[in-house]
Order: sequence, then C-alpha cells, then structure tokens
Amino acid sequence: MRALAVCAALLALCTACGVGPSDVIRAGEPARGFLQGTPLYFVRHDRLVSVSRPEGPLAASEAVELLVAGPTTKERERSFDTRLPKDLAVQATGDGFALARSTPLPASRLTRLATGQLVCTIAAATATERGVDMDDVRVTVPDGTQSRCADFMALM
Repeated sequence: MRALAVCAALLALCTACGVGPSDVIRAGEPARGFLQGTPLYFVRHDRLVSVSRPEGPLAASEAVELLVAGPTTKERERSFDTRLPKDLAVQATGDGFALARSTPLPASRLTRLATGQLVCTIAAATATERGVDMDDVRVTVPDGTQSRCADFMALM
C-alpha cells in the first residue's frame, strides 16, 4: 500500500509543472519538410526567398521562364517581388544563363539580388533534375564565371 502511495505522489509531481495553458502563438509559416514543386527565388524585404510553385519538377529553362514572369498575385500579396528588369530576355543554357541580344541591359548591370534570383533558381531546378545537392551546382553567369546559390547566402 505504501508503494502505491509513493507512486501516486511521484506521478502527481511529474504531471504538475505549474505552467498554465496559453493562447495560440503565431510564428510564421508552418514547416513543410521537403518542398514540393519547383523553388523559384524572389525578393521579399530585400532578401532572397525561395517560393515553391506547385508545377514541377521543371527544367531550368522552364523555371527561368516562371521567374522572369514574376510573382503571382498571391505571392505579391505576401510581399514577394523581383529585381529582374521588366525588359529582361534571359534564357537558361546547359549550366547557366545568358541574356538575349535584344536585352538593352548588359549582364554587368544586373543587381546582385537579380543575379542571385537567377543563379539560385537555376541551381535549384538543376539540382532537382540531376538528383544532387543544390550546393554542388555551379551556374555559369554571362561574364563566364561560375556561381553557386551559396555565394548569395548573405542576401538570404
């Protein structure tokens, strides 16, 4: 009988922590685990942010087309924007991107955020397509150098 009383007392001590219930605390979007679809990189509050589109997986060229088209209405409502110039004509190449000759803007005039949008979107699509880690994908930019999405980490 004494052992039963000791067990009941220990059980009461373990369950009575003294912390009362609280209201729901909003902490942003829920965790999603693996992203479904194709990640595109837009800008929100001057930071690169991955936005998953339900389409996908897509080839890098298809992902770039969606990126150049800009955020959807719902994405704009959530403050997503782009730093890609409106008249940008860009095409994904095998391992990078090039600006079309009709683009009046030289590649060197793309902002760092705009370049990051392109590099990270191409790297994400390429990594998904090849089944490799995104950090292993190097994207050739128009000046011939190669970049990884991790090179733009300071902008995320």
